[in-house]
Amino acid sequence: MKRYMLIGLVLTGVFTTAAVAECGEGKESGEAKEIVVAVAPGFYPITYVDDDGNPAGYDVEVMKKADELLEEYNFVYEVVDKEAMNVGVQTGAYHMGINSLFKTDERLEIYLMPESNMGYTPVGFIQREDDDITDFDTAVAEGKKVYPIRAASGIRLIVDAYNKEHEDAPVEYETYSQANYETLFESIRNGQYDYAVDLIPVFDLQPENMTAGLKMSDPVAVVPTYPIINKDESDLCDAVNETLKTLQDNGTLSEISVDQFGYDLFKVEAK
Repeated sequence: MKRYMLIGLVLTGVFTTAAVAECGEGKESGEAKEIVVAVAPGFYPITYVDDDGNPAGYDVEVMKKADELLEEYNFVYEVVDKEAMNVGVQTGAYHMGINSLFKTDERLEIYLMPESNMGYTPVGFIQREDDDITDFDTAVAEGKKVYPIRAASGIRLIVDAYNKEHEDAPVEYETYSQANYETLFESIRNGQYDYAVDLIPVFDLQPENMTAGLKMSDPVAVVPTYPIINKDESDLCDAVNETLKTLQDNGTLSEISVDQFGYDLFKVEAK
């Protein structure tokens, strides 16, 4: 079910807090440090608000599993809009923030981000309904024209990585600075461009009248995602990093991925 009604949800100053029930010995004795995790909603199925008003989604479930392993911390969750999350984590109002966040140089100047990623966001091809572009090789071989790619994005990293391995037949693209999905969709519908490389959850959240005549391919690649952590919380960052690695190694993150997305994002490779 599409959850595009969540887009633009503004909850600044209105917080929904949900403490995780599972506790280790440190939590039971009251010695655990409370960690406030800001959750920016509107990005189903990764971060959103469920029918009962509680934070939900892949990122939230990952943090709950991490909390189970971290006896020295006790995570609580507050739903805020994305800008409030960004500012709040930077200033220390929140210890950590989650919202399917990519690791960028700009973010690393402002926040701590663990080396281990917490998940992936799936990427696919937006195309006309009568087309069938399933991978980069096909797009290049058939001379398909790709819609410009945002300059500072994880998607550009995926395309650049493909081009590095296919220097004789790369994906040729232009860049832009700000997304405008109405323009993107219309440009593909009218044939100006043949496809766009974009995040599958973002496409799924768009109103059906905006995406009429278009479809999204199966995942062709994934972008790693991370929490953002306040600069003063280096111990927390180290602990989260080790815990995320454990959860990935023991298959827990794959299980959450299958439950939330319907497939294992950790097994998707660039096509």
